Amino acid sequence: MKKVYITLAALLLIVATYFIYKYYFAINFEEVTVERTTENCEDNCFSVNLNYLKCKGASEFATNFNKEIELQIANFLLCNDDDSLQIDDVSIEKALDNFLSDYNNLHEHFPNIPAYELTLTDSIMWQNDKMLSLISNRYSFTGGTDAIQKKVYINFALDNGEVITNENLFTDEDKVLAIADKYFRIAHDTAQVESLDGKSFDFEDGKFRLPKNIGVGKQGVLLFYEPFEIAPYLDVPFEVVIPMEEVEKYLTFSSK
Repeated sequence: MKKVYITLAALLLIVATYFIYKYYFAINFEEVTVERTTENCEDNCFSVNLNYLKCKGASEFATNFNKEIELQIANFLLCNDDDSLQIDDVSIEKALDNFLSDYNNLHEHFPNIPAYELTLTDSIMWQNDKMLSLISNRYSFTGGTDAIQKKVYINFALDNGEVITNENLFTDEDKVLAIADKYFRIAHDTAQVESLDGKSFDFEDGKFRLPKNIGVGKQGVLLFYEPFEIAPYLDVPFEVVIPMEEVEKYLTFSSK
C-alpha cells in the first residue's frame, strides 16, 4: 500500500509540475479577433478589424508581451500610430469604444464623411530560443485623402517579454551599419521609386541611417523606412533586407 501512495504522489507531482510549467513558464499564444462595424449598414460602413496574439498564462513573458500588444493597438486606434501622441494604460476595448464614440459624434455633425476603416493583423515572423520578432500589418483610413498602410516590427526577449530596442538589437552597430548601407545602396539602385519633387531619393545629408522600424525574419534583418525617413519628399515606404548570413552573428539575441 505504501508503494501505491508513493506512486500516486509521484504522479500528482508530475501533473502539478506540468501545469505550473504550462501556466507560468511555457509560451503559448492564442489568436484574438475583434470586429466592429456599423449595424444594418450596406454601403460606406465604418469597420474595425483587429487580429492579434495574446500570450496565455501568468509568466513574466506573457505579462509584458500582452501589455505591449495592448499598448500598440490602443495607440493604433486612438493616435493612428502618430509617435508624438502616445498613450498609456488604456485597454483595447476602451480605446475601441472611444474611437467609435468619436467617429459617431463626427458623423452626426457631418453625415457625408467617408466611413472610417481600420485593419490590424499581427503574426510572429521569426523566433529562436532567445527572441521573437512580430510583424503588425496595419491599414487605416480616417477620412483623409489617402489610406495609410504600414508595417510595424516589434522584437521581444523570450526570457521576460521585454521589448528589444534598436539600441540593444545588435552587438556591434557600426558593423551592422556598414553592412546595411551596402544593401540599402543595392535596393536604392534597383528601386522604381522617385521623390515627389522628381529627384532621386536619398538621405537628406547623404548619411546612411537605420530606420526606427527594424524586424527579423527568416530571410534576414528587415529595415522598414517610413515615408520621409529617407528623402523629405518621398511619400511611400521603402524596405531593405539584409541576408541573415551577413548579420546573424551581430544579433544580441542570436542563438549562435
